[in-house]
Amino acid sequence: MRKTLASLRQGVLRPQDVISIYTQPHVQFRRLEKDGVLLKIAHGYYALIPEASRGSRWRPEVESLALGIGQADYGVNGAVLMHLSAARLQGAIPRAIAVAVVAIPKQRPMLQTPYGRIVFVQRDTARLKRMKVKTELGEGWSTNKEQTTLDLARRPDLVEGMSSVAHEAARTLYFLSDKNKLDLIANDQRLKSALGRVTQWAQNA
Repeated sequence: MRKTLASLRQGVLRPQDVISIYTQPHVQFRRLEKDGVLLKIAHGYYALIPEASRGSRWRPEVESLALGIGQADYGVNGAVLMHLSAARLQGAIPRAIAVAVVAIPKQRPMLQTPYGRIVFVQRDTARLKRMKVKTELGEGWSTNKEQTTLDLARRPDLVEGMSSVAHEAARTLYFLSDKNKLDLIANDQRLKSALGRVTQWAQNA
């Protein structure tokens, strides 16, 4: 039964995802939660606890939940970690933060989970410059350094109370970014003002 769930290759599952496996998925999910196979993370969403972490007090990283929920609802290519979450995966934010940001194709309100807030941003995910990433709940996409730098500079106040963190992360990533790629993305996505802003931040460092 556990192997069947794992074969779905999804880190976050919804009861409707397994109707071909279980006749009563809600009942089965509650049982699997009690058995320590699934962890309820929000209404209608469950994380498949990694095999090595079962039987422990495992707490998922909010970035992996954000990506997993986005993938569950919009597919692997329809969810891309961005902004603060991408910066954290790229080492520009050294400490864990209790919020994650994920790009999806549709407008959607913020979701509060026991493990942190998830902020959804409506974007054309196919246009984002991205890279493959691996989280504890599986593989997916994150914006690359250059895209992340410009997104942070464009909306440093996207997440309430985190503007100073976004500012510092953007400046850190600017020094690690390919300046030609920054120019190309800024021109293609109308982010020239964001590029000018982060360039100024870097010059004043």
